[in-house]
Amino acid sequence: MKRISSIFTVSLLVLILGLTGCGLQKTGTQKVRDLDYTVVTEQELPEELQKEIDERYTEDFKMTCMLDDSLYIVRGFGMQETGGYSIQVQDLYLAQNAIYFEADLIGPENGAEAEKAVSYPYIVVKTERLEENVVFE
Repeated sequence: MKRISSIFTVSLLVLILGLTGCGLQKTGTQKVRDLDYTVVTEQELPEELQKEIDERYTEDFKMTCMLDDSLYIVRGFGMQETGGYSIQVQDLYLAQNAIYFEADLIGPENGAEAEKAVSYPYIVVKTERLEENVVFE
């Protein structure tokens, strides 16, 4: 009798949870909107930001900087054995909980003569100033 009562209680609990719509859902990562951005050249970098990059560029790094009405997002890939690398922005968007940024390092093309010198590729993008945290993917 006790066993039947336990089974009934568990079944009732499962039914109630099912009817109330309980479920797992990722919160906050859903895209609200894409963010417009521009890639900033070394010549266009604010001096303050350039100093911060100069302190970090030899290592893999991620940083943000808010200046005036702009948010700068920086992604550096550290020392690479050769030149010929490029960086491609895959995504930059505002979600409910944060700003999401993804950039990929693209190696030298197959068959291309890669520069024999060490390189330190990084990218700086400038977007509207928002107070949300930046998540690097």
